Amino acid sequence: MTTQRSQDPRLDRSRSAILSAAVALLSEGGFKQVTIEAVTARSGVARSTLYRHFRNNTELLAAAFQELLPPLGLPAGGGPVRQRLLRLVVAQAGQIESAPTMAAVVWMATTGLSADTPADNDERSRLGALREHIIENYRGPFHTVLAECLAAGGAPSERDIDEAAAQLVGPLLFNALITRRPNDKRYCARLVDDFLANHG
Repeated sequence: MTTQRSQDPRLDRSRSAILSAAVALLSEGGFKQVTIEAVTARSGVARSTLYRHFRNNTELLAAAFQELLPPLGLPAGGGPVRQRLLRLVVAQAGQIESAPTMAAVVWMATTGLSADTPADNDERSRLGALREHIIENYRGPFHTVLAECLAAGGAPSERDIDEAAAQLVGPLLFNALITRRPNDKRYCARLVDDFLANHG
């Protein structure tokens, strides 16, 4: 995936137009609307130019997700676990507040949940690749800190880490999508403190 600005301003403009179209389609109708055909029609960019920026639909979808919800930055190492974990939870709450539905889609895709069963093997393959990208960019920052939190009982499994992330992020999504209560710093601190108390 192209991530750096090119020397040719025309390529920068075409990439921007492609991403704007993909983000609009994703926001309006979900990931199934982000097809090569739909993006080229909306952006006015030729298919051959689109493929200069993105090798396939999965890369395009991943870039559109990243535009809507930029990856959480890794917390600085060496500080107290609570402080690093709180920074991540507060940052996640901010992303959910700015785009709650898209944040829900990201986290559901990360954990393998979906409202629809993929229709065919190609779609399952695309969703699998997208899920891997989401895991790398959105769950990854939690992984290091949560692994440290759970290490007292030995090396935690991936499932242990996934469940721990769900305990922290699940309430944020529930508040944003169901109760409409604020995910402010005080609430985030309570989530982190409860989590740490339960995990020693």
